[in-house]
Amino acid sequence: MRVAWLTPELPYWPGGSGGSTRQFQLIKQLLARGHDVDVVAPVHPEQQAGRASLHEIGATLFAVDRPVSRVREVLETVRTAPGVLPRALTMPVAAWQVEVFWRSLQQAKDGALARDPDVILIEHDWAARWTADLPAGIPKVSGLENLSWDYYARRAASAEGLQKRLLGIEARRFRRFDRRTLAAFDLLLAMSQDDLEELRTVSDRPAIVTPNGVDTDALVASPLPETPTVLFTGTFGYAPNAEALRWLLSEIWPRVTDRVPGADLLVVGKGVPDELVALADDSVTLAGWVPEMQPWFDRARVVIVPMRSGGGTRLKVLDGLASGRPLVSTTMGAMGVDVVDGEQVVLADGTEAFAAATVAILEDPERGARIGAAGRRVAEEVYDWRAIGARLDEALRELVR
Repeated sequence: MRVAWLTPELPYWPGGSGGSTRQFQLIKQLLARGHDVDVVAPVHPEQQAGRASLHEIGATLFAVDRPVSRVREVLETVRTAPGVLPRALTMPVAAWQVEVFWRSLQQAKDGALARDPDVILIEHDWAARWTADLPAGIPKVSGLENLSWDYYARRAASAEGLQKRLLGIEARRFRRFDRRTLAAFDLLLAMSQDDLEELRTVSDRPAIVTPNGVDTDALVASPLPETPTVLFTGTFGYAPNAEALRWLLSEIWPRVTDRVPGADLLVVGKGVPDELVALADDSVTLAGWVPEMQPWFDRARVVIVPMRSGGGTRLKVLDGLASGRPLVSTTMGAMGVDVVDGEQVVLADGTEAFAAATVAILEDPERGARIGAAGRRVAEEVYDWRAIGARLDEALRELVR
């Protein structure tokens, strides 16, 4: 089977966003099962090294380099396709941004379609309108890494003032946009059962759950260290991660260090805003992007996920489970992941509750080890990429048949 994989973000690993990582791992699994995968994607200037990872696993990349200047990109698109400009008044912002560089991807798309794909998969609902420029006779699948209307609604719920109002408007625009555009797909892929149920409020198209996953061979469970070290990971250019880090540094972490003197916090991931760097004291290490996560998990006695908004399921949660570390998360952070509070994860909402839960796990290593081991079993049995790849493989074969 040949799959044309159309996406607004380059799939690559390591170093990519959660969406880039998920796509890369699923493409890798399809290739391992004997399929051909042709990827159509834009490449940002800082992602040039990411091209190589796709070639190394055997995918064919049809790419277009995006310019450094977004203003220049918009002006060039408006010059060549002036009809794009009025759509900015009615389309969600993210969907309109994708529409802008879709014009430049046309030749790459045509190159992939010339190879006669059996199925076309389009990642992200932002790009759902791309189906208007695709042949009618080929089955089409939408990979919904976030339900964007739900994502913006959840962000609005945790925001205030003008930001709250603007996020609410964007949530409503995306609901209308997705209700209209998802009707063109033959199959929808949701990240969790929760997402699937929410998706039913917008679309009646066939849909299945293909959750996020983790490579349980690449990330192993080592013994817990004696030092009271806490780990938080993320890409901090992503607004919900930055929001979580602000909450952690300004409110949660001071309470933890008051009760556990000598505790250390490791923050791993690129793009920490300068104003958040200023909140970090000597007990906090801001590591930035790292090429390998295993050494950082090895140093941690507890992994935390203090998320208060966002959507989909989070790779950081699955990585934490696979690491064999006890995981402390908000209910929002663990949303959509098949875990039970007190067994494979500790759930805590609110500043004092989250700090207290983190301290309790730091001070009870036996309980931490027990919860961490249970989390590792869930990662191996439910969320390994091989199992998720097999599920996607079966769904695409059935659709083509």
